[in-house]
Amino acid sequence: MKKYMSLLNYEAKTIARDPINLYMCLFPAIVLFLSTFVFPKILESIGPEKGATLKITMLLMLTFLLAFGSFFLAAMATFLLLEQKDENTLHTIAVTPVGTGGYLKFKMAYIYLMSVIGTIIVLFGTKLLAGDKYAIGGVSIFDNISFLHIAAFAAVNELFTPTLGLLQAAIAKNKVEGFAFIKGAGILALVPALMILKTFQGPMQYLLGISPNFWAIRGMLLNLMPTENGADLNYPLYLLIGAAYNILLLILSYKLFLKKSQY
Repeated sequence: MKKYMSLLNYEAKTIARDPINLYMCLFPAIVLFLSTFVFPKILESIGPEKGATLKITMLLMLTFLLAFGSFFLAAMATFLLLEQKDENTLHTIAVTPVGTGGYLKFKMAYIYLMSVIGTIIVLFGTKLLAGDKYAIGGVSIFDNISFLHIAAFAAVNELFTPTLGLLQAAIAKNKVEGFAFIKGAGILALVPALMILKTFQGPMQYLLGISPNFWAIRGMLLNLMPTENGADLNYPLYLLIGAAYNILLLILSYKLFLKKSQY
């Protein structure tokens, strides 16, 4: 336990010395501000007679809340791993009792936990502070979910955070390339937004399942805004498929990073 506490102290110092990493750590607070103050203002500007516009706007905002947190912390993980590759600190870690594999597992574990906590803060905070602002027909959509729904969603959806961090760091040779990959990977965050299109409301929705964050987000959106569609699965099944898919990708990304780092 002592060796992991030392590693945690080292990681905290590494994060604190880079303003970009500090900004990414603060991202949940920024998103919570948007979801409780900015987004409600936008929704209030849409008259109740524009029901379709209100629903589409709300879906886009919810997709943003559900999707983007994991991408920002994945970017932080990418920068931290690339910094260590550039400084060759992974070579030093390789000869310690923890080893490179153990260190990577530790790093990805705390990145994952940060991501899960951040998502819970954003969603549960939005429910408590501004849930009544996200209403259709006078009924808040956040009344449809509990803390358990939010925690389960966060646990599954944020598995993609360490996966993406490892994958980007494995492929990129330095921070410049890493930044380019991070910008490109942001497109993945927008894939679930395609669910607002009628084409992807039925069986065609599963074409979007190639994106790892589709499954948990689809399940949560159906909880928040239920629809009558025989092609939809229930919430636990969306989460189960999403968890299995993301764990598989996490294992593959972990092995790829070790291989690319020549350990």
